[in-house]
Amino acid sequence: MSKERVSRREYLLAAGAASITGVAGCSSGGDNSTAGEGTTGAENSTTTPAVDQTGETRVSSGETRLTVNEVVVTQTLYAIGDYSNTVVSPEDGKQFILLDVQARKQTENGTVPARTDYRLESESASYSIDNVDVESLNRPVNASLYQVGGGFTGPEIGSTTRGWLVFEIPADTSAGTLRVREMRTQDDEPVTWKLQFDNAKTVTFAEEIQFPEEGEVGTTVEATVSVKNTGGRTGRYTTVVTSDLLSDSRTLEYTLEAGETRDEKLELAVDGYYQGSADLSVGSTNTETIDIVAPEVQLGDTWTGPQGIEYTVSDLALTQSPVVEGLEVGDDQQIAVARFTATNSTTDQQSLPERWEEPLTIVVGDQTYTNIGGRSVDGLELTSPVEGTSYPRVVLSGDPGEEESGIMIFYLPASVSRSDIEIRLSYNGIRTVWTL
Repeated sequence: MSKERVSRREYLLAAGAASITGVAGCSSGGDNSTAGEGTTGAENSTTTPAVDQTGETRVSSGETRLTVNEVVVTQTLYAIGDYSNTVVSPEDGKQFILLDVQARKQTENGTVPARTDYRLESESASYSIDNVDVESLNRPVNASLYQVGGGFTGPEIGSTTRGWLVFEIPADTSAGTLRVREMRTQDDEPVTWKLQFDNAKTVTFAEEIQFPEEGEVGTTVEATVSVKNTGGRTGRYTTVVTSDLLSDSRTLEYTLEAGETRDEKLELAVDGYYQGSADLSVGSTNTETIDIVAPEVQLGDTWTGPQGIEYTVSDLALTQSPVVEGLEVGDDQQIAVARFTATNSTTDQQSLPERWEEPLTIVVGDQTYTNIGGRSVDGLELTSPVEGTSYPRVVLSGDPGEEESGIMIFYLPASVSRSDIEIRLSYNGIRTVWTL
């Protein structure tokens, strides 16, 4: 049996454990009446109907009433924890059998079987309980696993112990017998139930993610998660959706009838560049990826970022003879200058780009050249080819309505022409491109 732990980063929403009533069709009490034999399941190798004793009650010699309420066949167990989620899958060629059992202690002589007292038998094989490392499940049922309480003395008279047992058996096994070790009925017969593991007891889910191939920084994209119960009975679906585009994880929880499909639409804000791509994962095995692209803006136009800051690049010019003292240009170099303006158009305090962070880059083919961020250009006053003061190396505040503007300066090879250039803003996780 393989187990996979899923990080809580992702964002974990609290999921309260709901009653299994209505999910697995269980009763809540302990005095279940006998359902009787003869429930027809899938036909066996003869024409004799298969015996399914689900729902029947056995009374032990000590007058403990034991009932198998429900049977579920599945391929995935899912449990939501406080700090991580647990996904458990069977080994190749295996399946999980979940049994909702209850034991009611009616007299002092009665005993309640421990979890390890239950065994599932099929043909010549016997299977012990699968000790799943959780106390409760959220999928395919939303309920607690079988545990006997009461401390050293055991459960009190009149109390009912109820929960789910988990067995891992071969996937081609369609029937079995549940046996309680060292317990006999009042007729001195072994306490057993014949059970069928057919499609009518199977819960499986098929997931599909519809995710755009591309999303632009500063926009919103829509994703759809479709879940279908492809099994033969009602089951509980639970999973966690995580994405680079989500500030926290989303927990999806549905009770789906056989054949029912549920669609969940997610509006995802593309608030950053995310190194050019972002993932959306449903559970731990189903992931789709979207390409993140930078918006293109014409030189001189303003682009508003996801946080409401307005950015403008204008007045691009090249020269080998800037009219300013202290700015030296080599024989094989030239200077590129561009006016950069950042405005906090929101009503909140915001951080504005600082020159030392080198927020602007000139891109020429596959070569990049960042703006001069050091003190050497602090307070430079240019008169040519563009008039203005260098953009501040440090911005002391970002009050609502504040605007910072100035000249960004770049060193470029002398062979670069103006038409070769695009200017890229890379700041605070966002990206945009100004083109000529």
